[in-house]
Amino acid sequence: MKILGFIILTLFVAAALALLALDNPGYVLIARAPWSIEMTLVVFVALLVLAVLGLYLLWLLLVRIWKTPGEVAEWRQRRKARRAHAALVSGLINLAEGSWAKAEKQLLSGLHDGATPLLNYLGAACAAQEQGKTEKRDEYLALAHQHAPEQGLAIGMLQAVLQFQARQYERALASLAQLRVNSPKHPHTLFLLATVYRELRDWESLANLIPDLRRAKAASASEIEAFEWQAHRELLMLPPPARGGGVLKQAWNAVPNPLRHKSEFVALYARQLIAQEAMDEGEALISTALERGWSDELARLYGLTRTANPAAQLETAEAWLQMHTDNPELLLTLGRLARRAKLDGKARVYLERAVALRAGLEASFELAQLLEQAGEREQALDCYRQALERHGQEPASAVTPTASQRRAGGAAGSL
Repeated sequence: MKILGFIILTLFVAAALALLALDNPGYVLIARAPWSIEMTLVVFVALLVLAVLGLYLLWLLLVRIWKTPGEVAEWRQRRKARRAHAALVSGLINLAEGSWAKAEKQLLSGLHDGATPLLNYLGAACAAQEQGKTEKRDEYLALAHQHAPEQGLAIGMLQAVLQFQARQYERALASLAQLRVNSPKHPHTLFLLATVYRELRDWESLANLIPDLRRAKAASASEIEAFEWQAHRELLMLPPPARGGGVLKQAWNAVPNPLRHKSEFVALYARQLIAQEAMDEGEALISTALERGWSDELARLYGLTRTANPAAQLETAEAWLQMHTDNPELLLTLGRLARRAKLDGKARVYLERAVALRAGLEASFELAQLLEQAGEREQALDCYRQALERHGQEPASAVTPTASQRRAGGAAGSL
């Protein structure tokens, strides 16, 4: 509509000028010796318009010629960018599909002309890792850091993950330690660090990291509890030759209160105390825990604490019998304590009840030893045989937990 209006307006103006020129055409004289040019005003105006129009078209032509090289260069750059983008997309698709070599090649082909070389290098690093080319992986990650040093956290995180996946735990630990210096509260860094500590079996470092995991909410509550449980459990399970009593006590004091009230942790600590001959401390620990809540395992361990006053221990354990009359583990403990208190008759009653309730191999061995000491070799041999026949049905941990039982087993074999 605008063009049509302009054309109509131009026609009206031209018609008006033509009418005006017919009434008074006028003339123009241009003289410069020895020449002179004379023409009507209409012709002069027409020539002037044509001259201006010609100059304007010439100017447009010169500008276009001037801009052509730059526009051609821009077009080529846009075409390269499109190709680089297509190569990036294709490379990422192949990476997702598991075509590692093809993905690496495509990601590198569009590297120099693309707008996101960081993504190309990171993708190529992942592809190289899957092909087992760890040196190439590290090279790509280093180049990614050179191109985008401000993205150090993302690059370092991927590097640590790839190193962890390649089972390079020490290198992953070094990468995560550096990330933690720069971003001490980053949740995923802390979570990966905890996972690496677990793989390296660095239980002390994992235990020390738990508060930071909770503050940063680096994982779900259940995952953090699992880390905490395993770290303190493994610290308590370290073999006695690897630590002194003070170190063991320190490990126990480091266990959080909620875990220290769980029977499993009390049992772990009690076993270590018994192994280190800290019998009085073990007896006090177990009796306190059993008063707080019953545990068959703790009841069994109580019979392994050899204090200077087994009669007092027996009295304490017999008080528990009122609430746990037919508990085989408690009856085994009572039999052991009665034997140490030189009450063989009472010990025999308790151990026979324990064996009848299928208390396990330990009760059978204890009863067999008692019978052998009483001179009843046939009955002792019978008890040993029954115990050995049931051996295949018992867990390995239940067999010969003490030196005396190992000696008993050897005697049974010789009989």
